[in-house]
Amino acid sequence: MANLWETTGNLVFLRANDLGTGYGPPTDFLDVEAVFIQNSLSGGARGFQMRNDQYLPARQAMFSLLRDAFVHNLPVTADYEIDTGKQNGIAIRIALVRSQANSTPVAAQPVAGSQAASAASKTTAAAAKATTAGGKARKASK
Repeated sequence: MANLWETTGNLVFLRANDLGTGYGPPTDFLDVEAVFIQNSLSGGARGFQMRNDQYLPARQAMFSLLRDAFVHNLPVTADYEIDTGKQNGIAIRIALVRSQANSTPVAAQPVAGSQAASAASKTTAAAAKATTAGGKARKASK
């Protein structure tokens, strides 16, 4: 039975591979095309499929966030489903959250006629509340 967990940490491994090659041993195999490992305490790898289906746009965005985080050494928060007793899991959400200690607050400026700016602001605030400190895994809410 899969449990939903969340980890925050920097990426130490990022891979894209051909369909069907997956990742991991037969007893803990991920049938995925994108694989990443964080330096968090939870161990194991996370991954997701990059197949031509209704989820492809979101997963391309997830991989883009991972690539940016890898290049710039940014911490990543990943929500993932993992079966009890396994090390490897399926990532369902990826978030980059700017450290509040290192950022300078800037007054928000409304964009004329833009609902997207308001929605993005709410999404960012919700993501900030969902993060964990110290790279520890914790149960995530759906």
